[in-house]
Amino acid sequence: MIDFESLVELIYRAATDPDLWPRAMHELAASADSAGGIILTRRSDSWVGWRHSPEMVGVDDYLRSPASARSEAPIRLLAADRAGFLDAETVFTPEEWFADPVMTHWGTPNGLGHAAATAMPMPTEDFVVVHISRRIGQPAFAPADIARLDAFRPHLARAGFLAARWRLERLRAATEALALIGLPAAALDARGRALAANSLIETMTPHVLWLPDDRVALADSAANGLLRRALADVSSPAATTPRSFPARGRDGAAAVVHLIPMAGESRDLFDGGCALLVVAPIELRQALDAAVIRGLFDLTAAEACVASGIVSGLSLEQIARRQGTTPATVRSQLKSVFAKTGVGRQSSLVALLASQLKPPRPPKE
Repeated sequence: MIDFESLVELIYRAATDPDLWPRAMHELAASADSAGGIILTRRSDSWVGWRHSPEMVGVDDYLRSPASARSEAPIRLLAADRAGFLDAETVFTPEEWFADPVMTHWGTPNGLGHAAATAMPMPTEDFVVVHISRRIGQPAFAPADIARLDAFRPHLARAGFLAARWRLERLRAATEALALIGLPAAALDARGRALAANSLIETMTPHVLWLPDDRVALADSAANGLLRRALADVSSPAATTPRSFPARGRDGAAAVVHLIPMAGESRDLFDGGCALLVVAPIELRQALDAAVIRGLFDLTAAEACVASGIVSGLSLEQIARRQGTTPATVRSQLKSVFAKTGVGRQSSLVALLASQLKPPRPPKE
């Protein structure tokens, strides 16, 4: 028998210690004679963070797959707009439910059948969804089962709110820590919305544009395109999208932009593709300095020399002789430079570096 008070206490503890959510979801499911549970956060049209009880095998792969985006379950759950749990068959016919991707791609293959869920809006514009599943062969959720789950819903909603606020405080602390060492920074979600920002980046109006809905853009259109691509891939540790690149302000000043995925956030309920944007002003004495190029794109010393040589108009053979290596090695290093800078041709590399790193011309008298 699950003790109500003990489970409520566990739910609130999980708000600040996400490692407790799996246990809380297990006990919540057990209170309704169910196999297991999941707590998820949804932003816009995608799942951005989740924790689940150990019994929910395969749910991680499903939520990361294209199939999860085709499910009607979250759409119908939100459309029902009920401040409580709903049995799946309240918003689906039995045939529709077992034909939905949540069942065909995850539930049924893992021996799960009926489900109940609730959606709770958060002040961060996220929704927290709690989903409880039963094994195949168990009956649908009866009104008494729903009432038992509903008794925990206010506590789940408040814990979700606390988790969201706790996360925002951590993000603010991260941006302020960077301000102490002189770095303008903002914490962005995957849509480019600023969740927290320090005062230094707020004054960088030549470089940073503040758009409606707290979204952030760069004044340099080429750099802004790279930022959008990097944000789209921020949740993928294997992404090859450049996350450090040069940018020019509307006043001609040069800066280096870094997008840094929030390390360790995968254990957070609200891990949703969060990253730190750092816009560091630089003063360049020469346009093609290999050390500057290396720092901008996280190149090795050899890769930086190749990039500098290409922009200076040297052939691969000339670069190889200068470095005391072979053209084949230089070609391999050039491929790595392309991957890190986000371009695919030598002419594009020249255009990127020569146009972005060239110091601004002095104003005419």
